[in-house]
Amino acid sequence: MSIHVPGDRVPAETADMGDTSFTTQAVFGNSSSLMLATRPAGYHSRPHTHDCEQLNWLRDGELWVFVEDRAFHLRAGDFLRVPAGRIHWSWNRTGQPCTLLEVHTPGLQHDPLIKSFAVGLHDPGEVPEFLGSPVNEFLPADSGFDTAPAEAQAS
Repeated sequence: MSIHVPGDRVPAETADMGDTSFTTQAVFGNSSSLMLATRPAGYHSRPHTHDCEQLNWLRDGELWVFVEDRAFHLRAGDFLRVPAGRIHWSWNRTGQPCTLLEVHTPGLQHDPLIKSFAVGLHDPGEVPEFLGSPVNEFLPADSGFDTAPAEAQAS
């Protein structure tokens, strides 16, 4: 590839999370990955963590994002940071899709959700020097983590 890739060469694929999915384009460099993700109406992810910081910008629509016991109602143009290692999840409570730009540092290019289609932005012959290899770790259903207190704030 190259450090430049035209947008139509970055595939829009489905990231399947088991009980829900979303459409995304994903690219990565050495230090970060970037995802442009469209969450359908009713999308509700499972609580998860990863050993990377996540910066979000909601391009359009609305989305509730929960970080442990806190709820954040994002509207188009809003930004949110999820600190590394924090339990978080999201819920599109509207009848319309939303589009979220996510930056992860270190990048999530090795995560099973996107590694098969994420595009590396590296020059020919360049050997990537990744900062790390974090992946999403979903909490098991029997973890005891209760989403209800945070989700009760989504009104």
